[in-house]
Amino acid sequence: MRYPLSPGVDGEQGWHREHPVDTETLLAQAEAAGVRALALVQAISCYGFDNRYVLDSARAHPQRTIAVGGLRPDDPGAVAALRRDVIDGGARGVRLFSVGGTTAPLDHPAMRAVMATAADLDIPVVMLTAPGQLASILAVVDAFPSVRFVLDHCGFADLGGDDSFPHDDALFALAQSGNSHLKVSSMTLRATSHPEALWSTLVSRFGSERLMWGSDYPHTNEPSYAALVALALETTAALTEGARVNVLAGTARRLWPEFG
Repeated sequence: MRYPLSPGVDGEQGWHREHPVDTETLLAQAEAAGVRALALVQAISCYGFDNRYVLDSARAHPQRTIAVGGLRPDDPGAVAALRRDVIDGGARGVRLFSVGGTTAPLDHPAMRAVMATAADLDIPVVMLTAPGQLASILAVVDAFPSVRFVLDHCGFADLGGDDSFPHDDALFALAQSGNSHLKVSSMTLRATSHPEALWSTLVSRFGSERLMWGSDYPHTNEPSYAALVALALETTAALTEGARVNVLAGTARRLWPEFG
């Protein structure tokens, strides 16, 4: 098998079995939904930290995709692997994990070595963290001011309660760091009873130029990419035209100029 699943694939996450989607199918679904370009993000719950499929897919469709590889920072070869994925493989970002026991803590020297390498390579760092780590992220972001950080799923912040989001001070504190960006995913929008208010609040705190929507497809474990696009369009309808353009496309283009 050219792209074998990781031996340690999480058996509780069945999306890759129930709704498998290859790159060509995804591109066709995106085109049908009016989405021109895609950031392909490594699915560690399928392939672990073997980035070959996501890198090969992006290389096969350079006009429409870029690849964000996954990396385990506490692997002794992490820095060399990152350089190889970017320089030889064409990766345009790296996703670092600090949840599920799959990586080093945020203050681990190995994590910082990878971030320093990302700064040298001039690629964005996409962070997947646990809610309790939000307060720690600020120090990391500020330690590497030249790195463009993207916080996946808004850091799994607690979006419950009323539409003032009273439990999210740690998330909002990141607004003071101009190199921090938030990815507002389908998962994020479904985690709150007030998705329209969430967009409005985040725009007022961070500015729309630091926010981006992400489908999280096919990890959403559903067959319809178009439904996720519809969710994004519906929940951003009340934003100004300029803000809406930013969160749906403009911010991604600035983070990844390869999109054109």
